[in-house]
Amino acid sequence: MIVSDVLAKVKKRPTRKRCGRGRGSGLGKTSGRGHKGAGARSGFKHRYSYGGGQVPIFRRMPKRGFAYFPFRIRYDVVNLDVLSSHFQAGETVRLETLVERGLLKEEHGRLKILGDGELTKKLNVVAHRVSESARRKIESAGGTVERIGPPPKKKRKPVVRLQVKSPAKEKVEEPVEEKAQKGGAPPKVKGKGSGEAGKEEKASKKGQKESQKEGGQERPKADKP
Repeated sequence: MIVSDVLAKVKKRPTRKRCGRGRGSGLGKTSGRGHKGAGARSGFKHRYSYGGGQVPIFRRMPKRGFAYFPFRIRYDVVNLDVLSSHFQAGETVRLETLVERGLLKEEHGRLKILGDGELTKKLNVVAHRVSESARRKIESAGGTVERIGPPPKKKRKPVVRLQVKSPAKEKVEEPVEEKAQKGGAPPKVKGKGSGEAGKEEKASKKGQKESQKEGGQERPKADKP
């Protein structure tokens, strides 16, 4: 075997398939797309889990129960053997100090201490969760355990929505004369009088009462039986 013959057949940029160049080319007529259908048309893309127009597999599968895994709380876990080998007596163990020393990669923002390994140093542990075995070992070595709450949630900026008041439509009343011309009856006025005519009528009645009092013609009120 000659190396030049092998390299001659293996090209760096192989020639692409030239579809639709006649029946004698091997890729003529339908050009490898079959006969008719969506796959024979231009712009066709085969979607994942496509089943040829039938009900897809993810709709045929039964769905039961409830999955809690999207809502579960995750922790960044550290064992006691890591703390005993990388911390001195009297130091405080926090999530920030572990990240600074390269002992932990902060992914979830919550620290949990587990009890694998032995601890002979006095350490002050500040974590979100501590297992019962780790708590007993830390306290037996003379250390303290402080449990902190979950990290604060990010406050979302309030969405300011402008309230546009609709303009109030003013009712335009038609005058009485136009209503009478249209054939409608004039509106009934509640009370004894309204407008200038009502004021004149009240003034005339008031004047009559005053004149009767002055002339002594006021009638005495009869006693009710």
